[in-house]
Amino acid sequence: MIYRFLLLSYCCLYTVVASSVAQAQAIDHVDATFSVALNNKQTEGKNRLKISQDNGHYHIDFGLDHWLLTVSQEASFDMDDCQVRPLDFTDVTKRPFKDKKTQKLTFDWDDKVAHYRSPDKKKDFDLDSVMYDPISLFFEGRCEVMAGNKEFSYPVIRKGSKKTQKFKVVDKQPVETGQGTYDAWVVERVRKNKKRQTRLYVAPELDYLLVRIEHQESKLLKIVATLEEMSYELVD
Repeated sequence: MIYRFLLLSYCCLYTVVASSVAQAQAIDHVDATFSVALNNKQTEGKNRLKISQDNGHYHIDFGLDHWLLTVSQEASFDMDDCQVRPLDFTDVTKRPFKDKKTQKLTFDWDDKVAHYRSPDKKKDFDLDSVMYDPISLFFEGRCEVMAGNKEFSYPVIRKGSKKTQKFKVVDKQPVETGQGTYDAWVVERVRKNKKRQTRLYVAPELDYLLVRIEHQESKLLKIVATLEEMSYELVD
């Protein structure tokens, strides 16, 4: 359950974007740490995120250390004028008393096919149109928020299946972080199951960086990740 929540924590992240009103300067790199609370109780778990770019080629490195779950995720993609072209995605997950599981997704744009590989599943997907991995998907989402769009959706390959994920901007609220309080747009995942809720908070003051993630899995389980500290620079 925590794992599904963390896959959503990249929404509206840190890339270059062109909007109809203004063009944001590209992010050169980001180094951020988020604290993790479970059912309103702070835990020792940490959620770390690093982003780097070189001439429009982005690399994402994400890690989570928690007694319930250890996750390492990496992704790379090219981006030009808010057009993302994913290249690869790797997920390594370890749960208590279970074997480590690795999932890989590679995009071959020359042959227009995406290859998904895991210990128990292998599948290929035709790339007749753009599809995304669980990370690159949300870089496009950030573009939508900055452009002022209130609803958007994208096709994503996740766990060997193609799905469409939908989002909408529902509110603007102040968020207290380890670096101060920021007014943030609230982006909500649209779900058929109304008992589950995922909300992501992005702060315009921080170039639309993510400052909080909230996920209500059930009445008995709520997870909140809040920005603890972050450093980032823009491209000169």
